[in-house]
Parts: sequence; C-alpha cells; structure tokens
Amino acid sequence: MRRRATDSYYRNAYNTAREYPAAIAAVIVGIGVTAALLWAARRAGGWRELQDTATERLRQGYDYAREGYDRIKNRQESMSE
Repeated sequence: MRRRATDSYYRNAYNTAREYPAAIAAVIVGIGVTAALLWAARRAGGWRELQDTATERLRQGYDYAREGYDRIKNRQESMSE
C-alpha cells in the first residue's frame, strides 16, 4: 500500500516540531500576542479609529516639540542681548 504524499508532509512537520520545541513555543506566543493586539484594536473602536488616534497623537507631539524649540530659541536670544 502506497502512502499519500500528504502523510509524509505531516510526519516531517511532526518530527521537526519534536526536534525544536522552542520554535513551537515561539509560534504559540506569537499567535497569542497577535490575538491580544487584534483584541485591543477592536476594543479601541476598530483599526481605522486606532490609526486616526495614532496620527493625531503624532501631530500633537510634533506641535509640542516645535513649541519647545521656539521657547528655547527665544530664551537664548534674550540671554544674548
């Protein structure tokens, strides 16, 4: 009786997994982290909302940094006079 080609693939994957258990653990942890991130994105209102919120935070951070730069620049000019 001839074995199917898929049987050898399954057997090969199983043997490889037995030889490298840390790799399997890493895959499982990766799946768990991915699931947690997807859950958090859904809880935040969806992927689009999460992108909009992140974009707004970046813009606020840029404005804040620009204001700080201007304050330092003005302070240095007034000290030199």
